[in-house]
Formats: sequence, structure tokens, C-alpha cells
Amino acid sequence: MKSIRIFGDTSKVVESPPPIIIEFMDKDTVGRDEFIGRTEVRPVIRLSLDTPGPRLDWFPIVRYNKYGGELLAAFELLLDEGNELPFTPPTASPPHTHYIVPSGIRPILQKNRVEILCWGVRDMKRFQLLPVMSPLVEFECGGVAVKSKPIKNTKSNPNFPDPVLSFDVLLPKEELYAPPLNIRVMDKRSFGRCPLVGTHVVKCMRSFIVEPKPSQSHKLAVAVAHKVATPTPSIYEGEVTVVVEDVKEALDSDPDSQKKVEFDWWSKYYYSIDDPRRTQQEYIDEGYDKMKIYPNDLEESFNKFEDLAQTFHLYRGKGSRDPEELAGESVGLLKGSLKVYPLPDDGSKEPPPVFSKTINTKPVECVVRLYVIRAVDLMAQDPDGKSDPYIKVKVGKGGKGKKIADKDGYIPSNLNPIFGKMFELKAHLPIDHTLTVTVMDWDRFSADDLIGETKIDLENRFISRHRATCGLPDTFCKRGVNKWRDRELPIQILEDWCKMMDFNPPEWSPDKKKVVINHTEYSLDRYEHDRPLPEDDLGDKEQRLALYVIKEKCNFVPEHIEERTLYNPIIPHISMGTLHMWVDIFPKEGALPPPVDISPRKPDKFVLRVVVFNTKDVLLDEISVVTGDAMSDIYVKGWIRGQDDTQKTDVHYRSMDGEGNFNWRMVFPFEYLPPEQVIVIKKKQHFYSLTKTEVHVAPRLTLQVWDNDLFSPDDFIGTIDFNLIQIPEPVQEAIDCSVDQLPPEEEVDDDIPGTVEAAKKRKASSDITGARPLPQEESEGLVAGVHFRGGRERTYWQAGAGD
Repeated sequence: MKSIRIFGDTSKVVESPPPIIIEFMDKDTVGRDEFIGRTEVRPVIRLSLDTPGPRLDWFPIVRYNKYGGELLAAFELLLDEGNELPFTPPTASPPHTHYIVPSGIRPILQKNRVEILCWGVRDMKRFQLLPVMSPLVEFECGGVAVKSKPIKNTKSNPNFPDPVLSFDVLLPKEELYAPPLNIRVMDKRSFGRCPLVGTHVVKCMRSFIVEPKPSQSHKLAVAVAHKVATPTPSIYEGEVTVVVEDVKEALDSDPDSQKKVEFDWWSKYYYSIDDPRRTQQEYIDEGYDKMKIYPNDLEESFNKFEDLAQTFHLYRGKGSRDPEELAGESVGLLKGSLKVYPLPDDGSKEPPPVFSKTINTKPVECVVRLYVIRAVDLMAQDPDGKSDPYIKVKVGKGGKGKKIADKDGYIPSNLNPIFGKMFELKAHLPIDHTLTVTVMDWDRFSADDLIGETKIDLENRFISRHRATCGLPDTFCKRGVNKWRDRELPIQILEDWCKMMDFNPPEWSPDKKKVVINHTEYSLDRYEHDRPLPEDDLGDKEQRLALYVIKEKCNFVPEHIEERTLYNPIIPHISMGTLHMWVDIFPKEGALPPPVDISPRKPDKFVLRVVVFNTKDVLLDEISVVTGDAMSDIYVKGWIRGQDDTQKTDVHYRSMDGEGNFNWRMVFPFEYLPPEQVIVIKKKQHFYSLTKTEVHVAPRLTLQVWDNDLFSPDDFIGTIDFNLIQIPEPVQEAIDCSVDQLPPEEEVDDDIPGTVEAAKKRKASSDITGARPLPQEESEGLVAGVHFRGGRERTYWQAGAGD
């Protein structure tokens, strides 16, 4: 563009260059050309040839305030007032209407190879009212394109028959100037038609650039013929070959050899989430394992398990969307991977291919086990501010045997329910690649409400090199709460990993306490030195050592709990609660390991018997009409906190010295969870409630002394609240009783001196009888007392002087 007049001072033009507007149109043979978008740029001002020239840059193209593409260009504005101008660049081949980009601006090109793992398509939506049954994909970059073979039928196998493709293309050495990679998916239909059903644009290929080496060829765990390294002489004399045994042989399955079970899976769970009230100290002291707790989806900690195949969202329609934004109008998914690397330009040997040619893309039948532990902070769906949640599970599209609705197992009126359920379903990967876990709200007279759901890509977990099919524990145990639950033993996993990494097979010492892998020695003592271990449950030492090496060298998924956020499709970006869960995936071939028992704990039935023999030094609250002396009509009542069962003794009338004799027994049946030290109470929240709600409360017994009145409300005298976990130690004489015996109200700790747990002493009632204080609320003088006797020896519960 020559002879452009710009009015104003030159310095002002340099400070604020005039904008250049570029519009893009779509040329149509019939009809008017269609507007694509426009961009606005500012040129580089060159007052002389000494001023540096422009550099190429990307400028966004906007179409009606929406993304419409990008333009790679450079602009300069030259001062033409008698100054020397640069030479006009030569024109291209006829018709000589385009100029060649000068060498100072044109990027330097280099020959590169693009390798593509075109794995398959998923969740393709209909196009022109017909399903996408036989798609093929085309990859284009820098004017070079390559097509895949079409899939025969996506319903039987949505993977491409020959997934590995490659082509060579000239790309700029500077990654900034690299052109985008266009992915176009077409559907092969009758009469030779092949309509475009979805596109994706890879704007930046920086994350796909690799430097391949012979020792880093990509191996697929489920589809590659492993290359076995040539064995070398062992460093151990008398080397021992470890025979891989069956899982059942390595584990203890004889019920007669099982020791008494002291802990369950919930002991492990509460220790893992650092729950101080429910964690059992004995579990920690014996050295049992701790699970890894992920506060989010497991995929976020392992790069979405896309180490083998990434997920590309396919879109359809006019360009009004930024490719980096995963909008909701996606019409399908393409799973695959890209690897870009430069080729030598000096005639040397080309590097080996990154992807193997021996990839098996046939479907695999699997068994999926979903363990749902609990939900936290669910969104209320009922008018009373509660919900009745239950679990609904679906694999794929939810065909026969692939969906479960646990409607009968709903938990009434609870926003933090403990499910403790395991769901087992069959799946054909990659056809049933999505696991949908839904939390529903049960309603009696209307349709159930959706609280929230979460979706898991089972295929990515199954083919990932992080081995996300079953989490690995910290210690190999053959029995107990940490019993090995994978279908492969640690030695098998270690040998497969060595083959994948092109290492020599592991070399074991004669005593099986040392192993050499890739010229590095590992010993069992190194991992188990000064570490508490459950000696009775430990497995073979070679299996333990193999597991320790795997945990150190391999980035495999550990035994874990993932806290997945629930979302409602109607309100997609607002959390509806959190679900604690994990998923195991096993190929159906061969024997399956037994599932983990995560059933909620069942409370034990207890009976609390309180015997009230007499009281002493009770405050006299009334005046006798006959004698004019102080007196009280004493009786004692008590209850367990949370229960509606309140019991009373008979009335000791006209006590002149604060002493009352009763010989009365109160019996309180209740359900108790000793590991969690809570009482389980099941009752209806309202009189119109149809089901009972389960509530866990602290075990507390309340005893009160009252003065009976005939024509007016009874007068309260004194009260004491017993924490049944820490009942104060009694004294034998009432005169020695003091309020100092009571532990601090806010402290609940087994180490508080002078306390005893009633549940542990339930078979020796004489050990917890004696004198204890019965303070009167807001009293500063003498406090009321109540006397008890238990066992063969007469002991008292009595109050002393108030402080």
C-alpha cells in the first residue's frame, strides 16, 4: 500500500500508530460472500532503515465479539519523505500478485515428523438425523494431510483398526510460528458420501514435541509386544530365581489360621482421614497402613491419565468458539496422541518411531467395582432441609446388567450419609468407557430428585501407565485389614515394569532380602528398619521388597480414597456435595480377588444399670408445716442423652437431714459402637415422619436430684452428667468426695488420670462404684449428694463442698 497520507506530527504517529483493519470473507460460488471475522493491528513505525523491522505475531480474529481464528502476520509503516526505502520483495510465481516474505521476517523451516496414535472416537452425536457409524479422521498441518482407515461399526468397536499414522512436514524452528494442526472427523456413508461431522484445532503443538531415543519408545501396557532385554550375569553367587506364585497361594485363606480380628476397614479409613475421635491408637501402634486421601478427583493428580491417549473435543458449525475452551456444544470425542520430533538434515539415520505398530485395539471385557463410602454436605432437596439419598450407578449407556439403583438402601433425613456400599458391574472397554455415579433423593409420592452426579473415564484408567486399575498399599500383607487385594502379586508387577522400561529382569539374593534392578541394589532392611509392622499379617519378604521398590520407583496409583465433587447438569458449576469413593477395574479373564468389606459398623447392644441406694447431705428445700424444720421430699431421676426414656426413683418423704433411702434400679438399654465411642439412636425426627433417622451421640448419663411438690412444680436440687467413656474414679468415703474428681467437660481423652471407661468395665461393676460429686447449678455453698452402693462393699457417690 503506497502513498498513504497521515496528518499530524511524526512523533505522535510513532506514539500512536494508526490501526490496520483486516477483514476475512468466505468465497461462495453462489450467493454473497460470507463474513468470517476481522482483526485490528498496529504496525511498527520505521522512520529510517536503521529502525528494526517487524516480527511475526499472532493476532486474534473476532466475529461478532466471538473467537473466529488467528492471523500470523507482521506489519510495518515506512516514512516516505525523501528517505531511502527498502527494496520491494520479489513476487511469487505467476500471476505475480503476491510478494515473497523477506528472509528477515520469514521463519526458518525444518523437516519434522508427526506421529499420530489415532485411538478411537467416543460419544459421537447424530449428524443429519443419522448416527455416526463408520467415521474416519484426517490430520492436516502445514498443507500436508493424512487419513485413517474408517471404523467398520462404532457400536461393536469404536477404535480405529490401524491407529498409528505419520507424515513429514516443514515446520518453523520457533514454536511460536508453528501452524495449527487441524483434525477433521468424517463419516463414511452410502453412495460415496463422506460428510464432515466434527473438527478440532490444536493451536499449539509445544506439549507434543519430544526427542525420541531408542530406550524411550512408548510401550502400551495393554497392547504392546514387550521387548525383553538380553540377560547379563548375576552379581549374586547362587542366584535364586523367584517363581511367581498364584495370588491365592501367597495369601492366607485358611480360616483356622486367622487371628482374632481387632480392626476393620473403618479403622483404616478413620486413621487415613485423621479423625482424632474415631482413630484407634492400637491400630497406629501396630503399624497398619494408611490410605492416600485425594481431596479432589483422582484424574487431577495424574494429569487426567492422558499419558497414552489425550481427549480432543470435537465441534461442529461456524467458527465462534475458542479451541482452548471446552464448551458444552461438543459433538463427540476423539482419543489419541501426537508426537512431533525433528528429523536430521545431515543425512544421518532417522530416529525410531515413538509408537509401536503392534497395538491391539479390540474391546476388553472387565469387571468394575465401585466402593462408595460416604457423602459430605449434600444439597438439601426436601422442604425440611434434608434429603433421603441413595446411590445410582451406570456403566456406558446403562444396558442390561450395567446399571444399579440402590433405591431400597436410601438413608432418611441425612445430608452426610454413610453408605458403605460396593457395586459390581460388567463393562466392555472402550464401548462402556464412562462410569456415572449419581446421588438421588428418594421421594415417596413423587419422582426422585437428582442431587448430583460424577463421571469417570474408565478407559483412561485402564490403559494408563500409572496403573490406576487397583491401588497399591504400602505393605504386603497376607491377611487382616491390609490384605493384598490385587489380582497380580508385587513380583509380577515389578517384572512387567522392568520389561516396559527395557531393564534386565530383577536379580534376587539367595535369602530374598536384596534385589538388583538396573544396576541398583535394594534391600528389605532399608525399608523396614525402625518401622512398626503388623508382624502377624506380613506376607513373604520377597513380595514385600518388590512392593517397596514399586512404590519408590514407579508412579503408580496408591491405595486411596478420592473425594469427587457432585454436580447437577441443570446447575453445572455449583457443587452439590462430595462423594468419598474409589474404583477397581479387573479384566474378566481369570479369577477375581474377593471384594473389600466396607459395610457400615453394626452397633453392639448394651444395658446400663444404675442402682440408687440412698442419698446424703441433700439440700433441704422446704419447711415442715408441723415442726417448722427444713426438709425435702427427695427423689432421683436419670436418662441417657439422646434417648426419650427418663426413669425416676420413688419419693423419700420428709427427709430432715438430707438422707434418702431408695434401693432403686434403673435399666437403660442402648446400642453402642465401641471403636467410635458413640451411642446409636434411631428415632423419628417428627411425629409425621415415616422412617427413623440414625443419630450418633456421645455416651452420657445424666442424674438429677429433685424435691417433690404436690401442688406446684418440683424443685430442682442438683445434677451430674457422666461421660460413660470417662467416669470419674470413685472414693470409698463420702467425706472424701469433691468436685475435683470431675474431668474437664471439654476433654475426652483416655489418658486423663482418674477416669475409667464403662464399656471396658461392664463385667466388673464394683470397679466403677463409689462416691462422686453431684454439684448444684449456680451454687456456691454445699452441694447436693447422692449415695450409691455396688458390689459387696458399700461405697457412695456424694458431693463435697463447692468451690
